[in-house]
Amino acid sequence: MRKLNLLAGMALAGMVLLGLTATADKTAANFTATSTNPSNTFGSATLSMSNDKPNANDLLNVTNLVPGDTANRTVTITNSGNAGFTYNAAVSASANTLLWSDTTNGLQVTVKRGAVVVYSGALKNLSLSASGTIAAGATDTLTYDFSFPSSAGNSFQNLSQDFTITYTATQLAGSAK
Repeated sequence: MRKLNLLAGMALAGMVLLGLTATADKTAANFTATSTNPSNTFGSATLSMSNDKPNANDLLNVTNLVPGDTANRTVTITNSGNAGFTYNAAVSASANTLLWSDTTNGLQVTVKRGAVVVYSGALKNLSLSASGTIAAGATDTLTYDFSFPSSAGNSFQNLSQDFTITYTATQLAGSAK
C-alpha cells in the first residue's frame, strides 16, 4: 500500500507540474498598446509698452513761464507686446521748488482720456488709476493740459522744475486656455 500511495503521490505531483506548465504559457500572454502626446509646449506672453515721448524734454520743455501760461500736450501709449494690459501713471521729481511743492499756486495739470477727465489738480499729486484694457497692438492717448496759475506771486520767479511721468503696465488676469 505504501508503494501505491507513493506512486499515486508521484502521479499527482507530475500532473500538477504538467498543469502549471500548460497554464503558465496561457497566463503570460498579455496584449499591450501605447499612445503619446508628443511635442507639447507652453510659451509665455510678452508684456511691453512704449509711448511716443520717451526722451528727455519730449513731453514738455517750456522756458520763460509766467503766471497764466498753459501748455497742451498729448502722449500715446502703445501696447507693443502680445498680451493685453491695463496701465497706471504716477509723477516724480528730483527737485522741490515752489513750482512743485505749492499745490495751489504751483504747476497744475488736467489729464484727459478722450473727453473724460481722469485727473485734475496739482502736478505734484498726479496719479492715474488703471486704464481700461489696452489690447496687443492697440494704443491709448492721454491729453495733458498744464497750467501755471495766475495767482502765483513773485516768489515763483526764476525757478525751474523737472518731473518724470512713469507709466506702469499690468497684465490682464490669466484665463482658461
